[in-house]
Amino acid sequence: MIYFDNNATTPLLPEVAAVMREAETCFGNAGSVHAAGRDARRLLNQAREEVAACFRAPEAAFVFTSGATEALNAAMLGIFLPLSLPSHLIVSQVEHAALLKAADFLEGLGVEVSRIGVDAIGRIDPEAVAAELRPHTRLIAVMFANNEIGNLYPVKKIGELARSRGVAFLCDAVQAVGRYEIDLSLLPIDLLAASAHKFHGPKGVGFLYCRPGLKLTPWLHGGRQERGRRAGTENISGIVGLAAALKRVRSGLPERQRRIAALRDRLQAGLAERIPEVVFNGDAEFRTAGTLNFRTPQISGETLLMNLDMAGIAVSVGAACDSGSLEPSHVLTAMGQSEAEALEGLRVSLSELNTEAEVEEFLNILPKLIEKIRMAA
Repeated sequence: MIYFDNNATTPLLPEVAAVMREAETCFGNAGSVHAAGRDARRLLNQAREEVAACFRAPEAAFVFTSGATEALNAAMLGIFLPLSLPSHLIVSQVEHAALLKAADFLEGLGVEVSRIGVDAIGRIDPEAVAAELRPHTRLIAVMFANNEIGNLYPVKKIGELARSRGVAFLCDAVQAVGRYEIDLSLLPIDLLAASAHKFHGPKGVGFLYCRPGLKLTPWLHGGRQERGRRAGTENISGIVGLAAALKRVRSGLPERQRRIAALRDRLQAGLAERIPEVVFNGDAEFRTAGTLNFRTPQISGETLLMNLDMAGIAVSVGAACDSGSLEPSHVLTAMGQSEAEALEGLRVSLSELNTEAEVEEFLNILPKLIEKIRMAA
């Protein structure tokens, strides 16, 4: 199989799996005071140290979670609860569903929500964010990189704007962690969410960075784990795997990303050459190295996806969390595309494990499938 759906999830690296298997032999509860518990606590502390070092941030700022969905919900609810009205939230229209659904939930409780639009290539204007600020704005939430079209957003400018107004800034960095150097000692980000399975780590574990001094109401109630900020017995092997994966993917990061970008560029050039009518979605200048979103007029992305799947190639029509939905991509419609156009979107997302040969095979197969579909129609 050719796996071109790395924005949905990435394969677990063998060396990460090996570290996790070793950690699983340490079966103690990190909250226990006996030797087995202390061994688990040692692994937990070591993993937290390694993660914090990657971001040049204090260890105490990192809370391990079950993934980014939990981290994003924790940040959103932690800022606004207990509820004090009037309160105001600013989000972009192209955020992940985990954040947008949490915004809908808070809106139902009485929180005012401003949803910032994007232009035709999916860009966010910091001035549009500034225009929505109110005296009672408590949080701005804008992602680092878009999971569907790959756009990189001006999080530094938006963070500086938020900080100048005393407003907390939440950044969904799921598509950026492990792909870019993120220095939290320099970036004006108060809250940052990530998930291990997006950078060749295990599923079911992620983290929330919370700037020291920022008050965040705990979202899970029970024990005193994670310094009282997230109740529940820690997933030691998963957390160890997260730290190992992060450390591994950051090794040689610039060169690795250049290679992935070269594969994406070859893919884009080949598509433009062989399918002249193809339309590329997103910002061609500021984007992640491995994401390419495009549409072929008059052919649904779902039809292409199914035919590619039968040919042994895995791609996506949008966010994996929305798979099975007949609704068009909210990202593409926010960019001004019609529902019919948005339903034509197809996403290819690459990782360090992909090869030039796979890209060439994709370029050989896709035009033939398009011709076959058109003849059948």
